[in-house]
Amino acid sequence: MVASGAGPFRAVTWRMDRRDLLRLLAAASALPFLPRPADATSLGRLLHRTAALLPRVLTPDQHQLVSALADLILPRTDTPGATDVGVTPFIDGLLADWFPEDERHQFLAGLDQLDRRAVQQYRGSFPTLDPDTQLAFAATLDGVEGAPGSAEASFARLKELTVYGYFTSKTVARDILQDPVIPGRFEGCVPWQ
Repeated sequence: MVASGAGPFRAVTWRMDRRDLLRLLAAASALPFLPRPADATSLGRLLHRTAALLPRVLTPDQHQLVSALADLILPRTDTPGATDVGVTPFIDGLLADWFPEDERHQFLAGLDQLDRRAVQQYRGSFPTLDPDTQLAFAATLDGVEGAPGSAEASFARLKELTVYGYFTSKTVARDILQDPVIPGRFEGCVPWQ
Protein backbone atom coordinates (compact mmCIF):
# COMPACT_ATOMS: atom_id res chain seq x y z
CA MET A 1 0.00 0.00 0.00
CA VAL A 2 1.35 3.43 -0.93
CA ALA A 3 -0.05 6.77 0.33
CA SER A 4 0.24 9.86 -1.80
CA GLY A 5 -0.83 13.45 -1.25
CA ALA A 6 -1.01 15.44 1.96
CA GLY A 7 -3.46 15.87 4.79
CA PRO A 8 -6.40 13.66 5.74
CA PHE A 9 -7.49 13.16 2.11
CA ARG A 10 -4.50 11.24 0.89
CA ALA A 11 -5.07 8.83 -1.95
CA VAL A 12 -4.19 5.27 -1.13
CA THR A 13 -3.21 2.93 -3.93
CA TRP A 14 -2.59 -0.79 -3.71
CA ARG A 15 0.24 -2.57 -5.39
CA MET A 16 -0.23 -6.24 -5.99
CA ASP A 17 2.14 -8.57 -7.70
CA ARG A 18 0.96 -11.16 -10.21
CA ARG A 19 1.21 -14.09 -7.78
CA ASP A 20 -1.00 -12.34 -5.20
CA LEU A 21 -3.56 -11.63 -7.90
CA LEU A 22 -3.59 -15.27 -9.04
CA ARG A 23 -4.02 -16.47 -5.45
CA LEU A 24 -6.90 -14.07 -4.92
CA LEU A 25 -8.62 -15.12 -8.16
CA ALA A 26 -8.17 -18.82 -7.39
CA ALA A 27 -9.63 -18.38 -3.90
CA ALA A 28 -12.56 -16.36 -5.23
CA SER A 29 -13.33 -18.92 -7.93
CA ALA A 30 -13.49 -21.71 -5.34
CA LEU A 31 -16.08 -19.96 -3.15
CA PRO A 32 -19.18 -21.29 -4.96
CA PHE A 33 -17.98 -24.86 -4.43
CA LEU A 34 -17.43 -24.66 -0.69
CA PRO A 35 -20.11 -26.38 1.40
CA ARG A 36 -22.53 -24.41 3.47
CA PRO A 37 -22.97 -26.31 6.74
CA ALA A 38 -26.53 -25.09 7.22
CA ASP A 39 -27.53 -26.26 3.75
CA ALA A 40 -26.82 -30.00 3.72
CA THR A 41 -29.61 -30.73 1.23
CA SER A 42 -28.16 -28.40 -1.39
CA LEU A 43 -24.71 -29.88 -0.85
CA GLY A 44 -26.14 -33.37 -1.29
CA ARG A 45 -27.84 -32.43 -4.54
CA LEU A 46 -24.65 -30.80 -5.81
CA LEU A 47 -22.73 -34.00 -5.05
CA HIS A 48 -25.32 -36.08 -6.91
CA ARG A 49 -24.93 -33.90 -10.00
CA THR A 50 -21.15 -34.14 -9.93
CA ALA A 51 -20.83 -37.83 -9.02
CA ALA A 52 -18.72 -39.64 -11.59
CA LEU A 53 -19.98 -42.78 -13.26
CA LEU A 54 -16.63 -44.50 -12.70
CA PRO A 55 -15.41 -44.97 -9.13
CA ARG A 56 -12.60 -42.65 -8.09
CA VAL A 57 -11.84 -44.05 -4.64
CA LEU A 58 -13.69 -47.35 -4.40
CA THR A 59 -12.11 -50.37 -6.00
CA PRO A 60 -14.46 -52.46 -8.19
CA ASP A 61 -14.91 -54.95 -5.32
CA GLN A 62 -15.63 -52.14 -2.83
CA HIS A 63 -18.04 -50.59 -5.33
CA GLN A 64 -19.99 -53.87 -5.50
CA LEU A 65 -19.90 -54.17 -1.71
CA VAL A 66 -21.20 -50.62 -1.16
CA SER A 67 -23.94 -51.20 -3.76
CA ALA A 68 -25.02 -54.46 -2.12
CA LEU A 69 -25.05 -52.91 1.35
CA ALA A 70 -26.86 -49.76 0.18
CA ASP A 71 -29.57 -51.87 -1.47
CA LEU A 72 -29.87 -53.87 1.72
CA ILE A 73 -30.28 -50.67 3.75
CA LEU A 74 -32.77 -49.04 1.34
CA PRO A 75 -34.11 -51.76 -0.98
CA ARG A 76 -36.29 -51.25 -4.02
CA THR A 77 -39.98 -51.60 -3.19
CA ASP A 78 -42.72 -49.54 -4.80
CA THR A 79 -40.14 -46.74 -4.55
CA PRO A 80 -36.62 -46.79 -6.02
CA GLY A 81 -33.83 -48.40 -4.03
CA ALA A 82 -30.52 -46.82 -3.03
CA THR A 83 -28.62 -47.89 -6.14
CA ASP A 84 -31.51 -46.80 -8.38
CA VAL A 85 -30.93 -43.17 -7.33
CA GLY A 86 -27.12 -43.31 -7.55
CA VAL A 87 -26.12 -43.67 -3.91
CA THR A 88 -22.92 -45.63 -4.68
CA PRO A 89 -21.36 -42.96 -6.96
CA PHE A 90 -22.56 -40.36 -4.44
CA ILE A 91 -20.65 -42.11 -1.64
CA ASP A 92 -17.61 -42.49 -3.89
CA GLY A 93 -17.73 -38.75 -4.61
CA LEU A 94 -17.94 -37.96 -0.90
CA LEU A 95 -14.96 -40.19 -0.22
CA ALA A 96 -12.95 -38.58 -3.02
CA ASP A 97 -13.75 -34.93 -2.40
CA TRP A 98 -14.98 -34.43 1.15
CA PHE A 99 -13.60 -37.08 3.50
CA PRO A 100 -10.32 -36.33 5.26
CA GLU A 101 -7.68 -38.87 4.27
CA ASP A 102 -7.56 -40.63 7.65
CA GLU A 103 -11.36 -41.05 7.76
CA ARG A 104 -11.38 -42.33 4.18
CA HIS A 105 -8.73 -44.96 4.99
CA GLN A 106 -10.57 -46.03 8.15
CA PHE A 107 -13.86 -46.35 6.26
CA LEU A 108 -12.29 -48.37 3.44
CA ALA A 109 -10.39 -50.59 5.91
CA GLY A 110 -13.67 -51.29 7.67
CA LEU A 111 -15.35 -52.21 4.38
CA ASP A 112 -12.51 -54.60 3.58
CA GLN A 113 -12.76 -56.11 7.07
CA LEU A 114 -16.53 -56.52 6.62
CA ASP A 115 -16.05 -58.41 3.36
CA ARG A 116 -13.26 -60.60 4.79
CA ARG A 117 -15.52 -61.50 7.68
CA ALA A 118 -18.29 -62.50 5.25
CA VAL A 119 -15.82 -64.71 3.36
CA GLN A 120 -14.68 -66.35 6.61
CA GLN A 121 -18.19 -66.97 7.94
CA TYR A 122 -20.09 -67.76 4.75
CA ARG A 123 -17.40 -68.77 2.24
CA GLY A 124 -18.27 -65.94 -0.13
CA SER A 125 -17.85 -62.23 -0.65
CA PHE A 126 -20.76 -60.20 0.72
CA PRO A 127 -22.21 -59.19 -2.69
CA THR A 128 -22.31 -62.86 -3.80
CA LEU A 129 -24.28 -64.06 -0.75
CA ASP A 130 -28.00 -64.74 -1.04
CA PRO A 131 -30.26 -61.94 0.29
CA ASP A 132 -31.25 -63.81 3.48
CA THR A 133 -27.60 -64.45 4.38
CA GLN A 134 -26.73 -60.82 3.62
CA LEU A 135 -29.51 -59.66 5.92
CA ALA A 136 -28.44 -62.02 8.72
CA PHE A 137 -24.82 -60.91 8.43
CA ALA A 138 -25.73 -57.20 8.38
CA ALA A 139 -27.87 -57.73 11.49
CA THR A 140 -24.74 -58.81 13.37
CA LEU A 141 -23.14 -55.43 12.53
CA ASP A 142 -26.13 -53.15 12.94
CA GLY A 143 -26.21 -51.14 16.15
CA VAL A 144 -22.86 -52.48 17.34
CA GLU A 145 -20.35 -49.78 18.18
CA GLY A 146 -16.94 -50.47 16.75
CA ALA A 147 -13.55 -48.82 16.78
CA PRO A 148 -12.63 -46.59 13.82
CA GLY A 149 -11.62 -48.80 10.92
CA SER A 150 -13.76 -51.72 12.09
CA ALA A 151 -16.51 -53.40 10.10
CA GLU A 152 -19.10 -52.19 12.60
CA ALA A 153 -18.00 -48.53 12.39
CA SER A 154 -17.89 -48.61 8.59
CA PHE A 155 -21.33 -50.22 8.40
CA ALA A 156 -22.78 -47.52 10.67
CA ARG A 157 -21.14 -44.79 8.59
CA LEU A 158 -22.36 -46.43 5.37
CA LYS A 159 -25.91 -46.37 6.71
CA GLU A 160 -25.64 -42.64 7.36
CA LEU A 161 -24.19 -41.95 3.92
CA THR A 162 -26.80 -44.12 2.20
CA VAL A 163 -29.70 -42.32 3.85
CA TYR A 164 -28.11 -38.93 3.15
CA GLY A 165 -27.46 -39.82 -0.49
CA TYR A 166 -30.93 -41.27 -0.95
CA PHE A 167 -32.90 -38.34 0.42
CA THR A 168 -30.83 -35.70 -1.36
CA SER A 169 -31.20 -37.36 -4.76
CA LYS A 170 -33.29 -35.59 -7.37
CA THR A 171 -35.48 -38.64 -7.98
CA VAL A 172 -36.50 -39.00 -4.34
CA ALA A 173 -37.00 -35.26 -3.81
CA ARG A 174 -39.10 -34.90 -6.97
CA ASP A 175 -41.06 -38.15 -7.13
CA ILE A 176 -41.33 -39.42 -3.56
CA LEU A 177 -41.07 -36.54 -1.11
CA GLN A 178 -42.66 -34.01 -3.46
CA ASP A 179 -41.46 -31.12 -1.35
CA PRO A 180 -42.98 -27.82 -2.44
CA VAL A 181 -40.55 -25.18 -3.62
CA ILE A 182 -42.18 -22.67 -1.26
CA PRO A 183 -43.90 -24.32 1.71
CA GLY A 184 -47.35 -23.18 2.66
CA ARG A 185 -49.69 -21.42 0.32
CA PHE A 186 -51.04 -17.97 -0.36
CA GLU A 187 -54.77 -17.46 -0.07
CA GLY A 188 -55.44 -13.92 -1.25
CA CYS A 189 -59.23 -14.16 -1.00
CA VAL A 190 -59.31 -15.08 2.69
CA PRO A 191 -60.67 -12.17 4.80
CA TRP A 192 -58.36 -10.55 7.36
CA GLN A 193 -59.20 -11.38 10.96
